[in-house]
This record gives sequence, C-alpha cells and structure tokens, in this order.
Amino acid sequence: MPGGLQCWDVNGKLVVDIGDYNSRYLGRTTVFLAENANSVSGVFQGLTFSGSFVIVVSAASTSYFTPGNFAARAFDGSFGVFRLSSYTAAVTLTLDMYSFL
Repeated sequence: MPGGLQCWDVNGKLVVDIGDYNSRYLGRTTVFLAENANSVSGVFQGLTFSGSFVIVVSAASTSYFTPGNFAARAFDGSFGVFRLSSYTAAVTLTLDMYSFL
C-alpha cells in the first residue's frame, strides 16, 4: 500500500510531497497559543529533531485562523509552534506528530 503525505495550497499547487518516505503516525495533541504570544512549545515522546515532523491540523479561535497561519517544528522529545500571521487572538491548535521510518 502506498504511503506518505501530500499537501496542496488553495490554488491546487502541490506544496509538500513526502510520498517517497515511509512515516509512522505517533499521535495527536492540542496546544493553546495565548493572545499576543508568537510561539508555544510542548513535550511529546518519540519526536526527534532530525527524524520527525509536526503538522498543524486545525486551529480553533474567535478570530479567523487556518493551519497555514502556523509553522511547527519537531525537537528531541518536544515540539514548537510559531505564529506566522499578524493576528494576535488566542488559538487552540490540533497537531499530528509523525516520524520517518
């Protein structure tokens, strides 16, 4: 069975294609990014700096956010999420964690 991850932007342009790498789903978590904060971090066992990645799946807020308003980075046993937009409202983010096999 084929595996991997492909993502397209709103114009239909392929922006992520890691279909030639096998990956394993590690789990899901949520984090709260406070109003006027630009980043948040959390702990997640199994993540590594060079062998994992984090995907922002959804954003829930009173302001208009999409997952594309955020960037996420895996570290050894933890992750960081960074706000890319100028909106400053608080937001709850749902994150999926993956590791390369």
